[in-house]
Parts: sequence; C-alpha cells; structure tokens
Amino acid sequence: MLVFLVMRKINTKIISTEDVKKVADLSKLTLKKGETEMFQAQLSSILSYVNQIGEMKTKGLLETNVYADLNNVFRNDVIDATKVLSQKEALSCAKRTHNGFFVVKAVLYE
Repeated sequence: MLVFLVMRKINTKIISTEDVKKVADLSKLTLKKGETEMFQAQLSSILSYVNQIGEMKTKGLLETNVYADLNNVFRNDVIDATKVLSQKEALSCAKRTHNGFFVVKAVLYE
C-alpha cells in the first residue's frame, strides 16, 4: 500500500490526512491528536526526497548489487568440544522439562 502511495503522491509531493489515516489503520496504529498532521508533513518530506532520487539520470548505467570488492567474511562453523553441554547439563537448571526437552509457556497466540 505504501508503495502505491509513493507512486501516487510523488507527483503532487503531498500526502493527504486520509492517506496518513489509511496507512496508520493498515499498520494497526492509533494516532493521537495532532499526529496525523505531523506524519503528513514527515511523509510528504520523505516522498519529496524519494522524488529527487527518481529524477536522477540513470539511463545507460548498469544495474549492480555489489558496491565494493567484497569477499565472503563468514568463517566456517567449528564445534569447540570444550563449550558443548550434554543434554543433561543443558536441562539441569530448567524449571520444567518433559522427555528431554525444555517446557515453556506458549508465546504464539491467534
């Protein structure tokens, strides 16, 4: 939706209060008094900047996803046997266990 707003409003360089309310509603945000106007100004400023980026002359430039001569900076996974806990050691301080697993309260709700 925001991408649609960006594309729709970039020409006028302003977002209406209705657009701000719509984005807030889609984001499940409750706006306090005065925030609608504040976000309207902030989003309009951001979209004006995006519009400036869109006006850059990029015709003839090749697309790229690498900006520097980078090499893989990840190390190989190596198991340090001195830092490995047995299952019994790992569960030794657990408040609740069941069949060799930690038991915790549910964290996902519908």
